[in-house]
Amino acid sequence: MVFKRFTDRLISAGTTAANTLIHGPEQAEKIRQLESMGFSPERARHALNATEGDVDRAAELLLLGANEEQQQHDVPSHNNNATLAAIGNNHRNQTNNNHQGTAVAAHNDEQMRRAIDESMRANQREEARQLKEVIDLTGGDTHNNAAATKAKKNNAQQKKNNPAMKQPAKQPRGVKSAATINAGKAAATRHNNHHQNNYKTKTLDQTHPNVQLPEKLSNKSKEEQILRCAHRVKPHVMAVDTLLRVLTSVRNSPDNPKFRTIDRSNANYIKFVKEKTGAEDMLLAMNYRRVDGKDELRLERHLVDEALLYLGISALEQMRTSDEYMEGKRLRAFHAEMRRVAKQNGSEMQQNGMTEAETLIRLEFLSKCPKEPPEGRGAWMNVYLGDESENIEGSRVKRRFDGDDTLEDVLNWLGGCYGNEVLDKIRGTSREWCLCDLNRYPILPLDVEKHGKKTLQYLGLFPSGKFGVRLSDDAWRDRKESDLGEGFGIHGSARGLGAASRSMLH
Repeated sequence: MVFKRFTDRLISAGTTAANTLIHGPEQAEKIRQLESMGFSPERARHALNATEGDVDRAAELLLLGANEEQQQHDVPSHNNNATLAAIGNNHRNQTNNNHQGTAVAAHNDEQMRRAIDESMRANQREEARQLKEVIDLTGGDTHNNAAATKAKKNNAQQKKNNPAMKQPAKQPRGVKSAATINAGKAAATRHNNHHQNNYKTKTLDQTHPNVQLPEKLSNKSKEEQILRCAHRVKPHVMAVDTLLRVLTSVRNSPDNPKFRTIDRSNANYIKFVKEKTGAEDMLLAMNYRRVDGKDELRLERHLVDEALLYLGISALEQMRTSDEYMEGKRLRAFHAEMRRVAKQNGSEMQQNGMTEAETLIRLEFLSKCPKEPPEGRGAWMNVYLGDESENIEGSRVKRRFDGDDTLEDVLNWLGGCYGNEVLDKIRGTSREWCLCDLNRYPILPLDVEKHGKKTLQYLGLFPSGKFGVRLSDDAWRDRKESDLGEGFGIHGSARGLGAASRSMLH
């Protein structure tokens, strides 16, 4: 009996090591869990194969098998008890029946062991067959051959440790666990997909066959490219004027290489043409080509096409009459004015000198401003002249204000910084310029005449006021607030604690 237990432990240890090598640490861990419940490793692995690796279902299956065996053992015992009662508790018959029950239990254990061994051999044959298929598909890959050799060594070691595996009985065809069959199918599918598709990325036509992509601009005709580029570039005033000047010079002097070469590193080209939508594409449509090794565009003499030049010049001249071009022209003139006004900032004028009359005007404005709160109190109010993207030097000024300071106080401070020209164009009858709250979207002008006496807190400009001097549109200049767009007094939201609603301000 001691030798049998030692042999069982030796076989269990060898089986566990084989499980770790063949099925991996995860499967071996599941087998150890079932062993801790009192089941042998062979029965545990067979149950796991039958339940596709589910530990809970495998434990239920093993428990059901144990109950059936117990019922089989109880039947002879019940019969024996009835026989003993019938013959008057004969001691000799009782001993014989106990030996008979022990023989039946040993027979059942032997049958179970044989079934488990047959299942193990079937699984090993199936794994060997799948491994052979993979080797055949890969054309005798070295890595796969090494894996096959290792598997053969493991099988030989298992046969050596388990003598019952040396002469396997004939296994009927089709005895396979569901887990083994599904794993083999999945492995074969992955392998076939890998070698058939070679991991090729599917194109958009394959993934979205019904999507119609627009044709690339470079694939269209030269005429259509020129017209489309002209429409794209029309909001950019300087780009339109520069392109028109270049094309006109080439048409008038096609033999002059100076007009047919454009330096892309030139500061003016970078600022007005290079980054503007459609500008450089239009030059490429006129047969300009990038020169290798040089940052320039060149139009070869034999590529000069008078018809394309005529079409490009006509399209650009037509764009100069569009609303987008005219609006861009107005904005360019406005920012030129902002650059001139920014040079009149107090700090700039102190360096260049300020007239006595101008000094008196600015001091009068500053005398109407409240005292600036010390650091740690109030909030910063920033004012920008023109669009921030223009990066106008001297166009930004800032100062701390309290929440109960009024909008009129901000205007007086602005007059002390830039003089009365800015205030006259904001508050005058012309309303040429307007003061906007840049923290709201969409940006709406502030009616300085209507709300001049209201506090910054009430107007929603505290504690982070951000003002901008912008060019007024026709609706604001004509005082037609209803024409500023639907929802003029509704768009945006009131900012800050105690701020009035939009409907109260507009």
